[in-house]
Amino acid sequence: MRAQKLKNFFRELTKPSNLLVFAVNMIFAYIWGPWGWTNAELWGSDWWFDTLGHAIFGFGWAFVLLYWAKKYLNWIYVQLHKFLLAIVIIAMVTWIETQFWEGIEFLWDKLAQPNFFQHLATAQKGNLDTTLDILFTSYAAAIAMVFWGAYRKFFAWKWPSEALKEAHEEIIERSKLSAEEIQSIQAEHKKLVISKIRLFWEKHFS
Repeated sequence: MRAQKLKNFFRELTKPSNLLVFAVNMIFAYIWGPWGWTNAELWGSDWWFDTLGHAIFGFGWAFVLLYWAKKYLNWIYVQLHKFLLAIVIIAMVTWIETQFWEGIEFLWDKLAQPNFFQHLATAQKGNLDTTLDILFTSYAAAIAMVFWGAYRKFFAWKWPSEALKEAHEEIIERSKLSAEEIQSIQAEHKKLVISKIRLFWEKHFS
């Protein structure tokens, strides 16, 4: 079972769309990677070029995550309110930016650059620079989601589909009923666990 899942994972990983995502990210890393860093002054032209990279990263990865959600988590994509989905994607892009990009820059400045790559520039220019990087990435992701929302609204207005609307409403209604049933089962299970704990307590400590 695990071998099959691993096989399916690599099959999906090597599909043209995902290879394209990988290739674009490699090009991005080449342009905005450590070898392109300079000791830029805050608000200078080099700093703005770096900021442009963060904005492109946020905008692009918002659509990558949206594509992956639609392709690999379609049961969530269909049911989840699109505004909430947009919020989740913006949060995920911000998390990726914070944990990976800024994390890599931090490790570069603290470990790699001073010990092995002294001929290259440091990445971070202080707390303000780091904060602005995160904000620009998040704002760009939000702008991407605004574009996506506007596209969806325009498409639904220009080419409406009653069948699609009815199918979506039916799925949402079924999901609500399923959720209520699951919550009811969870509540009953919780009562059972509590009763077992109470019996154990009374037996050994009363």
